[in-house]
Amino acid sequence: MQNEIQRKAAKMMLAAMILVLGGCAGQMRFPISENAQEKLVDQNINVVRITTENISQYRTPVFFSNQTQPANPPLDPAPYTYRVGAGDELRIMVWSNPERTEAVGASGGATGNVEQGIVVNEHGQFFYPFVGAIRGAGRSATEIRADLTKQLRTFIADPQVEVTVSRFSSRKATITGVVETPGPVTITNVPLRLLDVLNQAGINEAGDLANVAIRRRGKAYNVNLKAFVDQGAARQNPIILDGDVINVPPIRDNKIFTFGEIDTREIPLPSNAPVSLTETLAEVGGIDRIRADSRGIFVFRRTPSTPQGFDVFQFNLKSATALVLATDFKMAPLDIIFVTNDPITRWNDTVGSLVAPLTGLVRVRAVVEPN
Repeated sequence: MQNEIQRKAAKMMLAAMILVLGGCAGQMRFPISENAQEKLVDQNINVVRITTENISQYRTPVFFSNQTQPANPPLDPAPYTYRVGAGDELRIMVWSNPERTEAVGASGGATGNVEQGIVVNEHGQFFYPFVGAIRGAGRSATEIRADLTKQLRTFIADPQVEVTVSRFSSRKATITGVVETPGPVTITNVPLRLLDVLNQAGINEAGDLANVAIRRRGKAYNVNLKAFVDQGAARQNPIILDGDVINVPPIRDNKIFTFGEIDTREIPLPSNAPVSLTETLAEVGGIDRIRADSRGIFVFRRTPSTPQGFDVFQFNLKSATALVLATDFKMAPLDIIFVTNDPITRWNDTVGSLVAPLTGLVRVRAVVEPN
């Protein structure tokens, strides 16, 4: 219920922003000087002038989704241990004296007893000569080795035993949702983390990595894998265990908006390739050459650093270099592109009235751009 209320509130905030932008289409104003922009930091408004020096930071969009649920990733097991199960295939080697052990190392081949292709049956057991049925399911290779060593002492004075899993079949996780190849993923004795298994399945750009759901033993977890990818938050990349069901939902509201001295549109973002600012401007027919000021191309975006405010990216398309930068700048879901007819005037007369109702935090003072 709380999550639903948050989603409705986010949509209302977005709708309010769109209405204000639409109403201000002919009067929108923004500061463009660095001095003016510095005064906005305390107001949770981060104005970034895109240049050749900083474009590398923004080629891959980092954005905050209003739909992001609180993350509660499952804890990693300590230590990680693979438990053998029905269908796994074992390789067992037994030496009976030091001479044979040395011979194995010298020749590279086993001169002791080697049993390969031993499959744990549907009852969780496997047969070993002279010993009989040995329980394998639910045990680690180390535990099987200890049990087999103990039982072989009846027949061999000092047996040296090695047990490994030669083929993993019993332990699996399942991936569903927006990935290239959903389905089962085999769990092995090498721990796989969430990003590993999603890379195996094929990450789809339409998938919401900020809201990956994991169901484990009847309990639901929400993982913000995007926080790991973007910020290195290690807890958001947990180890995947047998029986886990992983679901990657689609990105909600996967669209952007254009306003101002430009065709007003709601544009869906494609799922198969990123879209640049240049491509978006071209799709809506470009900016109004008579009314628009090409210094006033702005992109509003909420990011993890400004979840209650905005990063406002500024482009001056009068420069040929800026045209190239706009091609490198990729759009993110719920971005708002605004083209103004005069970016040099008071901030509090325009953006202040836009942002304050949405964040409840911004108290804007006069910010004047000098000529």
